[in-house]
Amino acid sequence: MTDDIRVSVCMITYNHEPYIAQAVESVLSQETRFPIELVIGEDCSTDRTRTILESFQRRFPDRVRLLESRQNLGMGRNFARTYASCQGQYLAMLEGDDFWTNPRKLQLQVDALEAHPDWAICFHTTRFFFEDGREPPFDFPRNHSKQVSTIHDLLLENFIQTCSVVYRCGLVPRIPDWMLDLPLLDWPLHVLHAQGGSIGFLPENMASYRIHPGGAWSH
Repeated sequence: MTDDIRVSVCMITYNHEPYIAQAVESVLSQETRFPIELVIGEDCSTDRTRTILESFQRRFPDRVRLLESRQNLGMGRNFARTYASCQGQYLAMLEGDDFWTNPRKLQLQVDALEAHPDWAICFHTTRFFFEDGREPPFDFPRNHSKQVSTIHDLLLENFIQTCSVVYRCGLVPRIPDWMLDLPLLDWPLHVLHAQGGSIGFLPENMASYRIHPGGAWSH
């Protein structure tokens, strides 16, 4: 952790060529009163994902840090090394096929966390949409109005979408080995952080989660 960077954005990506530019641009367009960094774990994609990211790194060397792989590590190991490389006081999550829709998202969430030192996590509403349009979009979590939740609530159901979360850094120093081969990482990661405090909710839609054949939702 370093005082120079307030928020690290942790992004993992694999074969996200059609989506990755939108994801990165949604981070770079954030309007904050503090410095942020975007740390991207690129897991040896077979499409143009790496080429696109290398272009962003050349254009924004002070904000984009690209971690490349010589061989495919798999989601868990790619995430663990990207997570370990983040240096900010707070940690935001965004996968390479999703994007943020409010340029003040990070500022609003950091303000909320600093106003509530008992919060370990801050999250907000996310718009889910089907890329092929086969179903109408919807907001997640549905009908959630509880401003502050606890780990006990989270153990009953996962109401936190990954691209909406900001964690207070230092609560989970490293990703435990038992998580590396799990098919989904978000719920256990939320639970681990929730051991360190409450979960604050901002009832504002500030991100979009894309449902497509290559996404985790479809697996």
